[in-house]
Amino acid sequence: MWPFSRKPLPRIESVQLANISTEQADYPVLTVGQSRLESSFAALQFGDDSDVRFAMATIAPVVDPSMGLIADLEIRVQDHVVGYLRPPALTTAIVLLETHRADSLTVPVMLLTTPAGPEVRVHTALG
Repeated sequence: MWPFSRKPLPRIESVQLANISTEQADYPVLTVGQSRLESSFAALQFGDDSDVRFAMATIAPVVDPSMGLIADLEIRVQDHVVGYLRPPALTTAIVLLETHRADSLTVPVMLLTTPAGPEVRVHTALG
């Protein structure tokens, strides 16, 4: 009888954290990597002359195979990588993945054009 053993709870595929909002102030979480991902934005038909676009994105871990740990979190819109999270949102997302026992998070993002090129901002639900 003692010690009790408990089966680990099963993981779920994805957890949605919020719904799309068209208020730009709801998207304060900055990301990195957009300048290296021109082909992803081209595939999404998002360029220098595009208007602000709101979409749902999947945030999923990139696991370092040698250590078996999360090395980064990539942001995907329609299966195209459009950015990566940076701290402190990176840490928050890792905690949320573990708390929800989820393989990925689904959150709204805002795609916009800046003088430096396309940019992705994540909804405040992640911040």
